[in-house]
Amino acid sequence: MTQETLTTAQLAPQSCVMEALQLAGRIIMENGGETYRVEETVTRMGRAFGLDKVESFAVPSGVFVSYRRPDGGTETAVTRVHKGATNLKWVDEVNAISRRVEARELSPEEALRQLRTIEQEREPHEQVLLPIAAAISGAGFAMMFGGGAAEMITAAVASALSQLLTMFLARRRLQALVGTLLGSLITALVPGVVARFLPLMLDVTVGGALMPLLPGLAMTNAVQDTMRGDVLSGLCHGISALLTAGLIACGTLLASGLTQLGGAL
Repeated sequence: MTQETLTTAQLAPQSCVMEALQLAGRIIMENGGETYRVEETVTRMGRAFGLDKVESFAVPSGVFVSYRRPDGGTETAVTRVHKGATNLKWVDEVNAISRRVEARELSPEEALRQLRTIEQEREPHEQVLLPIAAAISGAGFAMMFGGGAAEMITAAVASALSQLLTMFLARRRLQALVGTLLGSLITALVPGVVARFLPLMLDVTVGGALMPLLPGLAMTNAVQDTMRGDVLSGLCHGISALLTAGLIACGTLLASGLTQLGGAL
């Protein structure tokens, strides 16, 4: 392709250009990307498409895109962001597409087609790998906290069951916060039940099993956004992290109460 073909935005339908910019920003935001990365990616892609005065503003719940059309008018659109499961692979793939766009290797139509492919991509092995990864993480943290074989196995089972429950609720389109509450309940309840029959360091086991549920990525993004001066996005990520941590604590306390009630009976 010639550079004229790629840099002349009026040769591509404006709806195609806007959709490509919106989709790129939404995929990054929904899968754990930072706010600044969304804004920078959208801006760079828009300029590479030959647009003037490209502006992007992103918050955890939406992406705003604006640019000047070749006829001198301004086009603005808002994309609602629905937080999904974190998938940094898709974030990396969108970054790769934006770099190819900036290198004049992709037209708006080609970029949009590849972005749609990413959006529709489904990984069948993910259903198996996520519980396995949660089990390995829970067992590893239990060992790091000083637990033995019994604590590691129990934490692995609890973490895997929590991940399976979260995936099941996600398929039923329930709120992620519901999955966090019930997942932490299961995670703390399993070690409590096992401790009634086997000698177990309960605090070590529960602590290790809960680690995969902690909102580490949200807190990291909150700190990064705040340090970059994007206080609004940093505040949103921080509140989300605190709310998640609070639900984990509530689920753990509820499991502790149920375990004690069961022991009393």
